[in-house]
Amino acid sequence: MKRGLISWDAEELPPAELATRLANVQAVMRTKAVDALVVYSDVWRSNDVRFLSNYMPYWNRAFAVVPRDEKPILLCSLSPRVYPWIKSVTVHETIVASPSLPVALFKLCTERGWTQVGVCDLDGLPADLHAQMLAGKVRIVDIPRSEIRPGPTEAEVRMHARAARLAREVLDAELASADGHTDHELTGNLERLLRRAGAEDAVILVCDGKGPPVPAAGATVGKHTSVVVAVEYNGHWAKVTRNLAGVTSRLPPESGVTTLRETLSGPYSWQSLDGTETPSAVVSLQLELRQNDYRLYYGDTCLQGEEGLRIL
Repeated sequence: MKRGLISWDAEELPPAELATRLANVQAVMRTKAVDALVVYSDVWRSNDVRFLSNYMPYWNRAFAVVPRDEKPILLCSLSPRVYPWIKSVTVHETIVASPSLPVALFKLCTERGWTQVGVCDLDGLPADLHAQMLAGKVRIVDIPRSEIRPGPTEAEVRMHARAARLAREVLDAELASADGHTDHELTGNLERLLRRAGAEDAVILVCDGKGPPVPAAGATVGKHTSVVVAVEYNGHWAKVTRNLAGVTSRLPPESGVTTLRETLSGPYSWQSLDGTETPSAVVSLQLELRQNDYRLYYGDTCLQGEEGLRIL
């Protein structure tokens, strides 16, 4: 199973938070004069629907359809046997079995009398869905993602910070006794501990000091080993990198350091940035630090705001 147990802790994510997000989105819809808003989801692009309804799929494509004055309707082709679970961990009360998402959407539009539908990030849809959406008789209005999610909310920042703390605690504890073991043993221990601590997903890469971080291959862990841990906690990702040598750096680093910047609060789990990101975002900052002829890696999860970066 790709993801571990997905549940909803109403203390971490209060229903009132989701209600506020939905109300803000419906206000945008009224401004755009659309009858409903469509937001796309799949296993690697679940952030936007998760933001609106807390829906995070184990697999499968889905449309969350937001009418102007009611809770989102979920269109998906998952078996009806999982609908009770979906309803228990999301705000979705209506779920429609949908082998073809556009066909199900257009049928819903006919039933409701909807003639104009907004799509969050229309050009970001998979090519087949994009073509089918534009081929229908309903007028499609592209609504930029920045208007649906202008920046991470306080509740989202807290969740990303929780994920980052989880990654740091587990990684620091395991690296303390990893020297001399294989990277297979190290990554296995890391994933087991992360999953038991509540992570839905984990991606772990290892570097032996001679190249970039890659999946474990059975090498012996030593003083030049670096480990990257990307972890998902309740749908919110964090990425933390440490090395056995204990080499660190300020974030952001001094000039001249090779840096990889990624956003963790975008539509995907994480994606690289080119400097054109929104002013407010949860980001991953990963550094390549040279020590003689070896590459060591260090990085963490930060909140990017008007005052710069702050480690979460």
